[in-house]
Amino acid sequence: MHQFKLQRSTIAVGLACAAVLTLSGCAATSITGSTAVPAAEASAKKMKAEPVKISMPVVDAFRGSGIFFFDDNVRSRLYISDTIAVNGRLPLKEEAPRGVAKGFTWGAGAATILRNGEPQPLTSPQALSVEKSGNVRLHYPPLKAKNAKPMSLSIKLIAYDLSGLPIGPYLKTRVGKSTPAGWLIANRYVFPEGSVGYRTVASVDETEVLVPTQKAFTGSAQIEDFSQRFAKDIPYCLRFIPNRDAEPLGLRFPKAIVKQTKTVKLTRGRTRTEEVAQSGEAMLYPVKKNTLFCAAEGSQTAAAQWNLQYVNGTRVISFTFPDEVSPANYGFLKTHRDALRLAFAEERVKQRGKTTTQVRPAALWLAGKPVLDEQWRFNAVAADAVSDAIRLTADQRAAWEAEQKAQSRAK
Repeated sequence: MHQFKLQRSTIAVGLACAAVLTLSGCAATSITGSTAVPAAEASAKKMKAEPVKISMPVVDAFRGSGIFFFDDNVRSRLYISDTIAVNGRLPLKEEAPRGVAKGFTWGAGAATILRNGEPQPLTSPQALSVEKSGNVRLHYPPLKAKNAKPMSLSIKLIAYDLSGLPIGPYLKTRVGKSTPAGWLIANRYVFPEGSVGYRTVASVDETEVLVPTQKAFTGSAQIEDFSQRFAKDIPYCLRFIPNRDAEPLGLRFPKAIVKQTKTVKLTRGRTRTEEVAQSGEAMLYPVKKNTLFCAAEGSQTAAAQWNLQYVNGTRVISFTFPDEVSPANYGFLKTHRDALRLAFAEERVKQRGKTTTQVRPAALWLAGKPVLDEQWRFNAVAADAVSDAIRLTADQRAAWEAEQKAQSRAK
C-alpha cells in the first residue's frame, strides 16, 4: 500500500520558494487603503511574540459581521443572520465559494461522516444556540440517512488580541500546517489594532465516524477481507504526519478476523441473528520511508488493540495505540490523542445498480472528547488585513504557482 502523508506534497517546495522570495528583495511597501500593516512600519512595542487572550461571550463572535476563515487564500464567513431566536436558536448564514471547506466541521476536518454506512454531505450550520456553559451549539440540517439524528457541534471559542502580530503564522490548516498564503505572507505584514483571532475547541455528544478523505481506499470490501489481506508478510502502511522524528508504522493482523454472530430470541418463537462485537491485537512494525509500496523494516515494535463494532449503524474497526507510540506516527496530532481513534469503516456504495461496501480509512471522534482545531478564525478587522496581505503578495503567489506547474511538468 502507499504511504500517505497528512500534508501537501509541495510543502517543502513551497517553503523553499517562500524563502527565495523573501531573500530576493520583495520587501513590503506601504499601499494606500491597506489594512495590513507592513512589518517595517509597525510599532516596536506591538511586535509582541504571543497573542493576548481576551474575555468575551462566545456568541458575540458570531454577531455583526461574524467570524471569518481562510481556506488557503479563499475567504469565507459565518454570522447570525437574524437577531430573533426561534425555539432558542439564532439563524446562521455561511458565505463561502462552492467547493471551499466549511468553517466548522468534524474533528480535525473530514470529507464526510458516515451514518448507517452512508456518507453524509458536509453542510453549513443552520442555527446557533447558547449552552449553559457559555459555549454555543451549531445545529446542522437533517441528514439524508434514514432515521439519522441531525448533527450538532458544541463550540468553545478562545479569543485573542492579534494586534501587531505577523499575519502569516496565523494562516494554518486544521492540523496546524502553514498554508501557501501563510508561507508567502510570512512576517511581511502585521495585524492592525482591533484584530481578534479565535481558537476553536469542538466536541460531539455521540461518537461519530469520520472519513478524512474520499481519495483513500484499502482495496477491501469488508473488514474481514481487510484483515485477511494484511495478515501475511506485507503490513498496511498508516498515514503519518511528517516531522523530524517521524517513524512511519505498518499494521498487521496475526490472523484474519472471522465474523461472529449470536441468535437472539424474539416473541412468538421467532429468532434473529446479530453480530457480536469483537476485540483483539494488531502488530505494529517500522516501515521504510519514501517507498511506493509498504514494506516492513525490522521486527515488531509494539501492538495496538482493535475493536470491531457498529457506530451509528456503520461497521467499524478502531485501534487504540500504546502511550509510547507517538500519535504523529499514525496520523494524529498529540492534542487529539484522547479524542480521535484510528479506524477503518465499511462505507455503502452503489455499483452497477447494486449496493455494496468498501473499507475506507476513517477515524472515530469520541463523544464528549474535545478537539482543538488548529485553524484560526478572525473578526472583520483581522480578516480584512489578511485579505489585503493576500492581495499584496499576489505577484509572489503567481511566481510560486508557476514554479509548481514547471516542476510538475518536469516530473
